Amino acid sequence: MRLRLLFLAVPLVALGACDTVGVDVAPEADAEAWDEMLLAVNAVRSQGATCGDERMGPAPALIWDSRLEVAAQRHSRDMAATDRFDHRGSDGLGTGDRVRRAGYDWRVVGENIARYQQTVAEVVEDWVESPAHCRQLLDPRFLEIGAAEAEGYWTQVFGVPR
Repeated sequence: MRLRLLFLAVPLVALGACDTVGVDVAPEADAEAWDEMLLAVNAVRSQGATCGDERMGPAPALIWDSRLEVAAQRHSRDMAATDRFDHRGSDGLGTGDRVRRAGYDWRVVGENIARYQQTVAEVVEDWVESPAHCRQLLDPRFLEIGAAEAEGYWTQVFGVPR
């Protein structure tokens, strides 16, 4: 059992607001790392997995969305800057609010966070080993994904646009 495995899953939020607030430009991320994240997540989704006691079948591949990446990047940077590990940011905003501020008009949104992992492979493996994160990662309703890492704080955001 990994002792450094410490992360939370936020429940899916089913209702979103109607309008968008402020659109950011795409983040300055390492494109190869996020290609690796998308490939790793889609590999899990293509095979399915056992999430706790529940077998989750394969799910359709996700596509990368830069607005979800912006929301993830903001949250990872905020957690790193404030040494805070929570789905609610230091500004009091939750996942849905961050996603809306990044310009993504959503119908369903979800988020996985983690810290202390060193690589994309390691964080995805840890999320698969956690039943709540695993179920979210394999939720067939999600269509898009964005993710980011800052100083060991990882955020993965899933969405379904309106």
